[in-house]
Amino acid sequence: MSDAANVEVTLTVQNNTEVELGDVADGYAADQARAYRDKAGEYAADALNSKNMAEAWAESDSAPAGEGTRSSKSWSEASQQWAESSTNPDGVTGARSAKSWSETARAWAESDGEPDGVTGARSAKSWATVSSQKAAEAETSAKAADASAKASANSAAEAKNSQESATTQATLAKQSADSAAEKLAQMQIDLKLKADVDSAILTGTPAAPTPAEDAQSTQIANVAYVKEKIAELVNGSEASLDTLKELADALGNDPNFATTIMEAIGKKLDATATAQAALADGKGNNIAETYATKEELTGETGTLAAVAKSGSYTDLLDRPVIPDKTSQLTNDSRYVSTDANGNVTLTGTLTATKVYNAVYNDYAEFFPRGGDTQRGDIIALDETSNKEQYSKATSSSQCVVGVHTEDFASIIGGRTLSPGDDILKTNLPAYIPVALAGRVPVRMYGKARKGGWVIPSEMPGVGRMALEGESLTQAVGQIVKDDTAENVRLVKIIVRSGR
Repeated sequence: MSDAANVEVTLTVQNNTEVELGDVADGYAADQARAYRDKAGEYAADALNSKNMAEAWAESDSAPAGEGTRSSKSWSEASQQWAESSTNPDGVTGARSAKSWSETARAWAESDGEPDGVTGARSAKSWATVSSQKAAEAETSAKAADASAKASANSAAEAKNSQESATTQATLAKQSADSAAEKLAQMQIDLKLKADVDSAILTGTPAAPTPAEDAQSTQIANVAYVKEKIAELVNGSEASLDTLKELADALGNDPNFATTIMEAIGKKLDATATAQAALADGKGNNIAETYATKEELTGETGTLAAVAKSGSYTDLLDRPVIPDKTSQLTNDSRYVSTDANGNVTLTGTLTATKVYNAVYNDYAEFFPRGGDTQRGDIIALDETSNKEQYSKATSSSQCVVGVHTEDFASIIGGRTLSPGDDILKTNLPAYIPVALAGRVPVRMYGKARKGGWVIPSEMPGVGRMALEGESLTQAVGQIVKDDTAENVRLVKIIVRSGR
């Protein structure tokens, strides 16, 4: 070992400075000094990082160590909100600060109105006032009850006198009732011997006078009068026609007998006329030219094929085959085909007036892939590439196009599919399915407010809700439902460009 190994070296290390070695002799001491210098630099860098981390934990307005962490300053502000805030402290819906609870407690103790806005509620002070009023009312009621008791005693004495008088009156009334009952019983016996005025039922052999010729129709007619009138009506008719039923049967029960007979007579030939064959039917068709004779029909049908007589498909000699599936239609190449999974292949152009039952949410297009993405990622043009491709959007992206979706109702672009190909398995390696319109879930962090705009954050593919006054030129859509969570998650939005 040389003498240079005994050289003493003094180093002074400061943050963010390099240590300069002066005229240090070569050898082991110089190597050792350099090693000390390097190690001191590492310690200085660690110390600087520790200082920066300590400052972040102490004063940072954002998360010092990732999502969900807060600095001492943030916790201090949150503590102040929980102590003094007049609104929801720390943004917790329905929460109250210590100051708010103190004011609420005072309202329940002293308020003259409904404390804490509770309908129908009262404070302790209000209940004390009510209790005092009820006590005064009870005292007044007690005095009134005492006066009523004295009045009731007087009324009881008067009632006793009235009861004695009533007993005497009841005895007299009973005597009158007994006498009336005897008279009523006799009246009921006599009443049974009388006929009712309305629908009277007479017994025995009651007699009635014979009505005069000009008597009123409502007068009672006796038996002799009725027999006389019936004899005049029959007037010696044959026994087989001396009742109305026998006459009706003879006329065939036809209420329009005269009209029927006259119509029948009108269809008969005059006794002096000459009968002729009919030339036309009821519709005016010439019978000789319109209808064939039985002989003519028999001669024609004898030469007809069986199908002409029966009209049955099975009587055809050369029956065509009716296709039972679309693959049998081979007259040209444009027909619909399906595979075992029910996927439909249609050559040519499909034109439809309306399409129903598309149960998914959005309209999408396949964009050339520039990197790995997942459902809900915000997608933007890759501005670092020389070719057109798309990847996860960030806060610095200038051309945001939409959201990665796999629940589309309709999608355009991509590769040409063969029968049986799965559209996603075929296209996902080279294309991103991007929702351009409709409702889709998007990945975002932080609170979501209904109607708020989602813009790309510093995390690739993940969005956040735009703050008041922030630019919306790269917004991807608007939130449709409130969500108070703050972690990275899927939130449903309506895809639309910013404004």
